[in-house]
Amino acid sequence: MKSLMLLAAGIVFVFSASVFAIDGTSQAPATADPAKAVTVKQPKETKVSIIGVVRDISDTAISVERTVKEKTETMEFALDKPVDKIKIGDKVKVNYLKKDGKNIATRVSPVAARKIIRKATPLKETRPLPAEAPSHQK
Repeated sequence: MKSLMLLAAGIVFVFSASVFAIDGTSQAPATADPAKAVTVKQPKETKVSIIGVVRDISDTAISVERTVKEKTETMEFALDKPVDKIKIGDKVKVNYLKKDGKNIATRVSPVAARKIIRKATPLKETRPLPAEAPSHQK
């Protein structure tokens, strides 16, 4: 019985000592960790694409007209590099970023006209109606 009481007292002593060790306050002043410093997030760049008809093009900018819900609008884009093989009147797809209130074209590619392919329907053969069988009268 004495050994059981000594064991229980030892367990209580160990757990109470750990509580006091955790609760103790540090005497050293707090220092800021530069790795945990608050960083300011930059606004995200929005990636968008449109399809429209080229109205004006130069080495530094392109103007594309598109129709959305029966409304026609013209959009201006700044070009990172000159675009080859694109002319006024071509239908193009423009991938661009909205950055600092400006539209910056990242890719300009021509859009091929869609081909409408209709499956040929076979003609139904018309068979002559069988001749009327003579009626059997008795």
